[in-house]
Amino acid sequence: MKLWSRGILLCCLPVALLLLAACAPTDLVLKPTYLPVGDSKGAGGPLVLATVLTAPSKADGAEQLKYVYGEIKDSDGKVIGNVESLTSPAVLVRDALQMELLKAGYMVQLATELPKGVPQGVQLSVASVTMDEVNSLVRMEAQCKVQVTLDLWKNGALVRKLTYGKNVSDFAVRDREKLHRELLQKALGTVMKDAVADLVTYLK
Repeated sequence: MKLWSRGILLCCLPVALLLLAACAPTDLVLKPTYLPVGDSKGAGGPLVLATVLTAPSKADGAEQLKYVYGEIKDSDGKVIGNVESLTSPAVLVRDALQMELLKAGYMVQLATELPKGVPQGVQLSVASVTMDEVNSLVRMEAQCKVQVTLDLWKNGALVRKLTYGKNVSDFAVRDREKLHRELLQKALGTVMKDAVADLVTYLK
């Protein structure tokens, strides 16, 4: 009797796992974090970092405003969810750049636009962060792409337009949140390190 019951349990287990997988949430709510990686040291002094921020649109029935970073697909290419965050890509990039500039020795002031005649200013004109995921039965594949454009101003004049981009990908068999965090840190860190090194050079 015990063997018969155990056999039924083993036969039903795969079905139960499939049902649990079908009921599992497919959206991933990203909680982005960033650790400064740059080692450049600038001349310092006040610097205004300007970023135009936009609010997300609220979908019908949505409980909270969220920014969509990308799509989650199954192995057949069907969209089964989104990679979302309460933090906008612009804020994410701006905060990372602010941390790197502070580490480089600048006194950073945040603004939505640069004041006229600003001695040292950086306008974040493009801040794009996309994250996509493909799920299969054995693993999760994720891709993170970061694109940033900075306008560098000195004494009220535009002196440089700098553009950077990085695309990284990896896979994991579990802990999708960790996979996305690590890819975001790698892509954003590479862009920030290159950007701040150039800013330090051109601001001297």
